Amino acid sequence: MTDVELVDVSIRDGNQSMWGAVGMTTRMIAGAAPDLNKVGYRAIETASSTILAMAVRTHKEDPWEMLRTAKRLMPDTPLGFLTTGKRFITFYRTPDVLFELAFRLLVRNGVSRLWVIDPMHDMAGARRIARMAKDAGFTDVVGGICYTTSPVHTDEYYADRIAELDDCDAIDSIYLKDPAGLMTPERLRGMVPMLQGRLSRLRLDEIHSHATTGVSPLTLLEAADLGMTKLHTALPPLANGSSHPSALTMVRNLRARGHSVDVDVEAMERASAYWTRQAQIKRLPAGVPREYDEDYYRHTIPGGVQSTLARQLREMGRPELFDAVVEESVAVRRDLGWPIVMTPFAQYIVTQATLNVITGERYKQLSDEVIDLLRGDFGPLPGDVDQNLMDRAMTTARGKLPPSDGSSEETLEQMRARFGGVDDEELLLRAVMPAEQVDAMQAARGTGAASALASLLKAVENRPQLNVAFSQGDAKFALTRPGGTA
Repeated sequence: MTDVELVDVSIRDGNQSMWGAVGMTTRMIAGAAPDLNKVGYRAIETASSTILAMAVRTHKEDPWEMLRTAKRLMPDTPLGFLTTGKRFITFYRTPDVLFELAFRLLVRNGVSRLWVIDPMHDMAGARRIARMAKDAGFTDVVGGICYTTSPVHTDEYYADRIAELDDCDAIDSIYLKDPAGLMTPERLRGMVPMLQGRLSRLRLDEIHSHATTGVSPLTLLEAADLGMTKLHTALPPLANGSSHPSALTMVRNLRARGHSVDVDVEAMERASAYWTRQAQIKRLPAGVPREYDEDYYRHTIPGGVQSTLARQLREMGRPELFDAVVEESVAVRRDLGWPIVMTPFAQYIVTQATLNVITGERYKQLSDEVIDLLRGDFGPLPGDVDQNLMDRAMTTARGKLPPSDGSSEETLEQMRARFGGVDDEELLLRAVMPAEQVDAMQAARGTGAASALASLLKAVENRPQLNVAFSQGDAKFALTRPGGTA
């Protein structure tokens, strides 16, 4: 049987799937990190550019400090980052000069593993990004095949794509990413041997499959039966639902099937209990196993995108549009030539579907991102595009621009001059985010409750006697040093 290693995705994908990428904070990572470090994970998926952006935008936290905190408290566990290689925080094509800077900063701040997954299966682009990552110092670069269902995404299509990665010496292994939870044990059983047969140097030995349809726990067990050694799981309350199978349940089932998994289950339980308490305090939802839903195979929208769409529609005061937008997304995907429904294309499809529903006319208003997609910024689309949609997009001012290939007329030195000589960490954020959001993050530094308490403790650390008390309503806080009176 298989010696299985687990990859934890709670902090990145669990948070993005269950909590719209806004639930997890640096403090919550720090609270669970000592136990996570004891589990024995193969790696922990810690961030994507979306997670970094939400740290700034939602929590006014320094994302680089978040990574440094994670590495300081998890020194024995590799931290990982997910990228498409085409965009970093922005929803348009990000220049290579910024990707190179981002990779250097990620490595500097403790990230050593990189998953490179090009949703359009531009494998030449994925190979180039893998080489860039190795040059930046990543020690473990994992190339990806991204699974979906459509008339054009056949087994032969995937076999041809995976073969393009085999001779890239910057890629250490290959994983199968199933962002919508569409993979079944039966399809996996036929696909893995076929794909592995097209590889001579690399191995397809890792799988990432969401629990959205309720099937992925069985799919992961089948993967272990097929000899795949690395399985992606999450911890409750960030497991199940639209996230990933529960690591606690998966360990029991793997062992019951005869596979070995060398992990500290008690450490998992402690980390899970901590996050469960935090979710209850912050009124964040806990994932529960989902029943099988055949209709999901029509729209294939990943769980994280669904939760984000629901949140955004609530913020717009139009939550009743959710079902109509999901239905419209099916037509938009077909008209766009069957792009895979994962970041960023899932967001492109859902955004355009939302515009169609709100305006009451299909493609009356085209999003810039859809025009970029049709213009070729992300490579050729896998299927035929609706000609009327293509004509409408290409007659816009944006559609007449040449496709973006990742090059930039502005050098890093010119960007430094434009932003006033800030350090590289701030420079990257300012290059890809609105200035007011970065300004707000900078202004919030040192103003949180944890920082205030740390400052208080520092101020009184040398006092021989101490008796301090604060109260607000029913909440009370008292600090007493021996020699003082309570």
